[in-house]
Amino acid sequence: MLVEDDLGWSQARVQPLRPVRPPRVYEVTGTAAWVELVERYPLEVTFSRRHDWWRTSRHSGRWFIPDWLAVAADHDAVHLTVAAYLATPGRALAVEGGATLVAGWDPDATYWLTDVLTADGEPLTWERCDDDGTQRWRPAGAVADGG
Repeated sequence: MLVEDDLGWSQARVQPLRPVRPPRVYEVTGTAAWVELVERYPLEVTFSRRHDWWRTSRHSGRWFIPDWLAVAADHDAVHLTVAAYLATPGRALAVEGGATLVAGWDPDATYWLTDVLTADGEPLTWERCDDDGTQRWRPAGAVADGG
């Protein structure tokens, strides 16, 4: 339910996973952690993001995001906490040489950058339902519990 730019999907196939070793996860807990990530692994994206991000933030200079390939050398995943998601949307955050913006993330999302996860069970299909005006996800074919 907490998805940025919802595509209106009504079904999802979910694969249980387990790590093959303890994963190295970078936690983005707020604006400072995002800025630190971008400054440590900068990738300039001015020409591809300037138009949209300027409309959101009014920053007209250079834009940077993390260089995900470089991040993957040190971290298996990056996790954006709900608090970080709520503190950063639409804000141009100053970084060395320009600015960055947290965009395209959902609250509590984790982007996996390496193959540290492996299948651990059979995939399951879930479906979106609208019980009493409340959208929820449940295993496909499950009967609503009435509560």
